[in-house]
Amino acid sequence: MNNFEKITTPNKEDRSEEKESLLNKLGSSVQKRVQESHLPTQEILGYESTVGVYGGKINYDEEERMVFDMRGVVSKIDRFGDAVLRTYDEHVTKNPLEMFKKHPGWFFKFLVPGTKRYRGTPEEINKNIERLGLEEAYGLHDWGIEIKDQNIYKAGRPLQDIYRADLLQSDDLNQIDRFAALAQSAQYIQTTHQKHGALGEVLPSDIIFQKKSTGEISQPILNIPDIVYNEEKSTSEIDKKTTDLLDFTMSIGLEELRRSEDWDKTRQAIQTILNSYGDKSVIQLLKSFIKRGRLTMQGNEESIDLSKTTETLQPLTTMHNKARLNFDKNTTDDLRTLIIEECEAYLQSNPQ
Repeated sequence: MNNFEKITTPNKEDRSEEKESLLNKLGSSVQKRVQESHLPTQEILGYESTVGVYGGKINYDEEERMVFDMRGVVSKIDRFGDAVLRTYDEHVTKNPLEMFKKHPGWFFKFLVPGTKRYRGTPEEINKNIERLGLEEAYGLHDWGIEIKDQNIYKAGRPLQDIYRADLLQSDDLNQIDRFAALAQSAQYIQTTHQKHGALGEVLPSDIIFQKKSTGEISQPILNIPDIVYNEEKSTSEIDKKTTDLLDFTMSIGLEELRRSEDWDKTRQAIQTILNSYGDKSVIQLLKSFIKRGRLTMQGNEESIDLSKTTETLQPLTTMHNKARLNFDKNTTDDLRTLIIEECEAYLQSNPQ
């Protein structure tokens, strides 16, 4: 026998976890670099908001106008990278090799499908602002987008901060009932859908409450609608609205799980969204989307019957959703099941 210790070769699972860990570290590193600032809540509210600013940074021009400044190399890199990484946010092919054998043309479209939505240019974002009736709050500026009402960013309370009051240790935020805020948010999304159409992206960071009296909040408004739908893609309006609601239910489910570590409260949160949103056609399609594996997240490989090839690619194809939703792959499958159950319960209790 020699004096060398036996060298063990990592098994496939170990290598997979190691690769996934490296990708997660890479994603976190990139996210920190493209997050150029936060909402400036410190001066008025006494805490630094958890809501980061991506694709630009908050600046003030010579007239002290607050601007989402989209100039600079980092902003341009972020917009390019955002479009690339979003490509597979909702795009799942269960068995790409089988597709290649039967439909090679479809296979290559799967590889380079083009993103359905992306962070827009200042002009595209301004078009979204006008379409959504937000001209009094935001508008085009030579540097990017002006925040005309600075109190939205300085004194507004984003839903994300309300959910993360435990991390911020803010008495101001702890006074707020997060479920009441959630109900108002879902109602606001539905009203905006009815009046103006789909938003582009709806995460807890995208709903900001402008008013607070004691523990009561009011006047929700959308953060700058910087995510726009690709006009070259043929996407129906109900598909867009459902994608908004899909983003929102998944992200809130994950936020509630982090906050309470309680599946009953998570179920309550999903029920609150569905009951407050109340559009059966969108909720029906939401259930269908989730059953088909949207959004693209790790942890649901068996429930949606992914091939080994697709499963192997998941650390890469889910990287963007990991960054924006911070999902835990050990809970995503249970969360999907819960949302499907609540969609079915809502549809059964509201048959007409």
